Amino acid sequence: MEESDRSDGGRCGVRCIGGGAGVGQVFALETDAGTEGLDGGLTLERIERYGRSRQSVAFIDPTDSALVYLSGGAFARLREGDVLVSHPAPIWQQRIEACGLQLLGPDTSSGLPDVRKAFQAYAGYEVVPAVAVSDARADAVEELDRQWESLTTSARLMTQNGEFCMLPWGPGSRGAGWVRVKDPVGVDLPSRMLTGAGQREFLAVSVDGRTLCAVSEEEYDKWIIVHHFADEG
Repeated sequence: MEESDRSDGGRCGVRCIGGGAGVGQVFALETDAGTEGLDGGLTLERIERYGRSRQSVAFIDPTDSALVYLSGGAFARLREGDVLVSHPAPIWQQRIEACGLQLLGPDTSSGLPDVRKAFQAYAGYEVVPAVAVSDARADAVEELDRQWESLTTSARLMTQNGEFCMLPWGPGSRGAGWVRVKDPVGVDLPSRMLTGAGQREFLAVSVDGRTLCAVSEEEYDKWIIVHHFADEG
């Protein structure tokens, strides 16, 4: 263990002993219980080969040594001699990434709205959409993308570098809470959600927790909801 930078991740020296390792892979700590003893996911964020310049690389092979940057709370538990094994990402994470979004990790910021409150703002009886796009339109998907980009830009859903929070979906996502993501593509998110993961509805919130934007599927329409928590009370 070379250095621990923070409680949710840090930097350490490693040797690859089998299979290879690449940036973006998820690993877990192996215990005496074998694969069933995996505990806590760690994402490999960066690899630097040892040397004068510490060259950054995307992949290391068996017997290679390197300095790696890992994110995840389990980092604080690592000790010299521990073995990390590749750990498939949960389905909900795979679906987020299939939409072209980069998962940055869970977001436990105190400023984010309670999940139940967010659902009420999204699906309550008194919810009025900012816009409704009829499924009967020949260009319904394209129009939904256009309206989403316009409305979320005006509402400042995303930071300047494309970050926001959203509720994950799919097996294993229950109880995950808000996760922080980055959208390097920046356009056509509703259609990417549909083609990448078959997701017709989703909730997103700004990183400061002040603005919620969502897509809701109604009987004959798709709604885009924009809700400003700062306007309440």
